[in-house]
Amino acid sequence: MQDYLVVHTFKSEELRQKHFSSVGEMSQDEIAAGMKNENASLQMNWNNGENDMAMFCWWKAKSPDAILETLGDMSDSFDNDIRAMPNIMDMSDR
Repeated sequence: MQDYLVVHTFKSEELRQKHFSSVGEMSQDEIAAGMKNENASLQMNWNNGENDMAMFCWWKAKSPDAILETLGDMSDSFDNDIRAMPNIMDMSDR
């Protein structure tokens, strides 16, 4: 699988509110289970809740289409800027 960074930009404030309302009722484990299969797996998500129209996600996937398929109908809520990121430099605190 390849690494991808994706900017998911909500298409409207209404869709953003609907998303965070739904996600707010789920545990992190429930969310993770729905965002992982043999073709794509969400690794991390960065968001500012209802204070921003964009979310940033790190995915491991076989292709950009695999990410969209994993998102299912949810992908229609976003403009999805999917970028393959083959070069990674890990500068994590040690």
